[in-house]
Amino acid sequence: MEGLNQKKAELKEVEDKVAELNRQLVEMQAKKQQLEEDVDLCSKKLERAEKLISGLGGEKVRWTEVANNLSHDYTNLTGDIMLSSGYIAYMGAFTLKYRAEAVELWNQMCTSKNIPSSEKFSLVKILGEPVKIREW
Repeated sequence: MEGLNQKKAELKEVEDKVAELNRQLVEMQAKKQQLEEDVDLCSKKLERAEKLISGLGGEKVRWTEVANNLSHDYTNLTGDIMLSSGYIAYMGAFTLKYRAEAVELWNQMCTSKNIPSSEKFSLVKILGEPVKIREW
């Protein structure tokens, strides 16, 4: 009888170990599933990030061009505003042809006096707002 009790105790220990190992197995399988989901999510995020970065790469070229244009416009700001002011103040009553000739003369005078201004003056370009002009 004592041998039977001893074998039952050993069996109980083995069953307890098996139960503990099964519990650990279930726990590890859940952890594995969670890690696989995390890997999948990270892969999707990485793919989206790569698309975003490649899309923004083209924006760099555009922003560089815009920055260069703004730098050029800023340099010519003094003369362009002076020509715009004169155009608004004095040219309203004259014909389009006379206005163009007068502005060309004023632009040449700016150049001769070393006042920076755009080579081809355009009141719409200087004072116009593209969004409002599009609404016209």
